[in-house]
Amino acid sequence: MKTKFAKAMKKLFHDFAIVELRLQNRDYSNLKLTYNSILYLDIIEAHPGEYTASDIADLLQVARPSVTQKINKLEKMGYITKKQSSLDKRFYYIYFNEESRSPEIIEEFDRADSAVVEKLSKEYTQEEIEKFYEMLSLVGDSYLEELS
Repeated sequence: MKTKFAKAMKKLFHDFAIVELRLQNRDYSNLKLTYNSILYLDIIEAHPGEYTASDIADLLQVARPSVTQKINKLEKMGYITKKQSSLDKRFYYIYFNEESRSPEIIEEFDRADSAVVEKLSKEYTQEEIEKFYEMLSLVGDSYLEELS
């Protein structure tokens, strides 16, 4: 069982690496975004209002000034908004601006997600899909913990 699981994980990461490299080599100049910026937007969109620029720098293990610069640029472009914490005025939490989501971004990144969800829905029960979601969350959390 363990080797079967290990093989499946290697295949998953292999396939994701191919997808990410393909996306990295596409031209996003029409959106005035770099691939790096799109990855930042993915992080922010997945957890709106949970991160400050410092939190993202810590997560990525990069210098805070470089993340602050990226966040300020994305805000100036209208892709994100920073909102001051009501509890501690020193902190600004970052939100993705849904209205800035262009059809190109939606088509590019949501098409594959929709296809996967559709295939899973045809093959598995809702209960099995929810269990799979729990497992994926555990896998992601475990990798983040191990690589910290």
